[in-house]
Amino acid sequence: MHSAADLAASAAVVVGLRISRLPPDEGHNYGHAKAEAVSQKVVAVLLILAGFELGTDALNTFRHPAVTVPSVTTLVVSMAVMILKEVMYWHQRGVAQRTGSHALMASALDNRVDVISSAMATAGILGSRIGIPHFDALGALAVAGLVVWLGIQLFGQAANDLMDRAASPETVRGILQAAEQVRGVLGVSEVRTRMSGVQVLVDIKIVVEREISLLEAHEIALRVKDAIMHLARIQDVMVHVNPAPATQAASEVKASDGGKPPQAVV
Repeated sequence: MHSAADLAASAAVVVGLRISRLPPDEGHNYGHAKAEAVSQKVVAVLLILAGFELGTDALNTFRHPAVTVPSVTTLVVSMAVMILKEVMYWHQRGVAQRTGSHALMASALDNRVDVISSAMATAGILGSRIGIPHFDALGALAVAGLVVWLGIQLFGQAANDLMDRAASPETVRGILQAAEQVRGVLGVSEVRTRMSGVQVLVDIKIVVEREISLLEAHEIALRVKDAIMHLARIQDVMVHVNPAPATQAASEVKASDGGKPPQAVV
């Protein structure tokens, strides 16, 4: 049952990744990157359903015990799956870390749970073969609990991504540093970020000299956007220009708002 859910989940991840690569259109001005979070939710729901199904079967076994002892073939298959899933976990984990794909990382974690569940299944089969009552059912029940727990964790992460989760503190620090190094920027008063799949959307407020022309302020804003867009996984940047306070010297703007550092909303 878990492997069947894995097959459907992998199909959902592939579809989600393909949709997330589509460019922006009239109905989706910011692109389709969040399709990846939707596919991650599909993976989570399938895992939860598979876990409940497996748990129900295990509980029914306690009420109606069978005399059939698992064969050697089941033991060999369980051990082979454990090895194969471990290889798949490390491969998918590496790709997910390079690309920042949460859906692929969810699939990798699913494979790691498969390794643990296969170990539990192997122990259950061995216990049943040596005559320990209900040991196979106990192993299945443990696997079911593990699968449901992982599904709930993944669902929560996908929901967080769909609720405009902010970028990591490291990413925000990189955005601040890139903006502050641009010529003409006296300070940064606010940075707000939100994730769109593996990409980051940025809203930033910069402070410039109050006496410069609109054209000069516009040129500074363009340079700020260009500097931030060169960072990894930045999809788009919205720059708002604020004039320096009339009573504040340019050298003091770096610590504006009563001496507080620039605000970064994370």
